[in-house]
Amino acid sequence: MENSNSQEANQNKHATEIGIIKSQIRKSGWSFAETFGYETKYRREQVLKLIKTHYFDAVAICCRDDQNVEVEDSVFLKRNVSKGDYQQRTGKRSEKKIPTGKLFGLRKFDLVKTSKGIGFVKGKRSSGFFAISDLFGNKISDSVNVKKKCRRLSARSTTLVQMVQMTHSSPTCHFRQAGNVEEGVSC
Repeated sequence: MENSNSQEANQNKHATEIGIIKSQIRKSGWSFAETFGYETKYRREQVLKLIKTHYFDAVAICCRDDQNVEVEDSVFLKRNVSKGDYQQRTGKRSEKKIPTGKLFGLRKFDLVKTSKGIGFVKGKRSSGFFAISDLFGNKISDSVNVKKKCRRLSARSTTLVQMVQMTHSSPTCHFRQAGNVEEGVSC
């Protein structure tokens, strides 16, 4: 019985949050024009000729009917990570803090450039072989020797930012990581 109530609450959670945000904006006194979904869809598909994604919907909401925009090929993606590293244990409130210090001058989620690519430190081993992944945790390499030809590009922070290139030819707008360090990553 409790599961069905929690499932209903989860299904309505986002709609409730949006309703609260809308009412707060109305009460704030800001001048704005309310936009409906059918207007956004028309502007995105007919006027701007863009595919359906969240960020293209945001572009369509911000534009007027007579405005044209040029779509950039690069997008900044953000991900928030916790300050510490926690190991889940059995039972309620049983998180166990794991040491998060530096190993070979690197911490977890430092941005590094290695011979196998540019990515974030996902896992550390005392042998000097680290796991490197992209912003979303997709592995770049399971085993990179950070003692040889490894350079830290930026220190970790609780908000990770990475620039990715979009390929507009696909209907789902796939991401690919940018090639070199200067254009590919920004932290």
